[in-house]
Amino acid sequence: MKLKKRRSFIAMILLLLFVIVLYYQKNFKTLEKAIKGSNISIDEIYYSTAKDGNAIIIYRYSDFLSAALIEKNLFGYRWCCGSGSEDFNQNDSILTKSFTNLLPRGSVSKEDYVSIAMGVINDDGIEKLLVKYKDQASAEATIMETTNGRIWFSFSETPINYDPDLIRVYKDGTEVSVWF
Repeated sequence: MKLKKRRSFIAMILLLLFVIVLYYQKNFKTLEKAIKGSNISIDEIYYSTAKDGNAIIIYRYSDFLSAALIEKNLFGYRWCCGSGSEDFNQNDSILTKSFTNLLPRGSVSKEDYVSIAMGVINDDGIEKLLVKYKDQASAEATIMETTNGRIWFSFSETPINYDPDLIRVYKDGTEVSVWF
């Protein structure tokens, strides 16, 4: 009887170790290792923040601006999803915009989305950018100088399902709410 219990105990320990090893192959101890282990090409990370226990990064690969969600769990970090692809070379546009709703793995609720609008600013006269999402007050977007030009981004409290309204505020105080 004792021998059977020992074998069962050893089998359970081996099974647990096997599961942990498999899990650690997809999870990394640091955010940097999770990014490298994702096989996603990243040239430069412009911004990172923690949101709802996960890491959000805004980054560039080649000439494209993108965003990603990296999950934080008990075992470390794990690349979840990314989206974007705003081109830095659209110089004929005053600014570009796109949006993404990043959903952590295993989540089913719309409240779990991390929603971001972002783009590239090609007009040096723009001082601020106001973003108006549906059923939310206008909020000032974050504008950053990067090695490839100025970018903007803004987090939404709710999932984004249409292009948000933008108001460009110029250095002289002029506000323009039309796209071009």
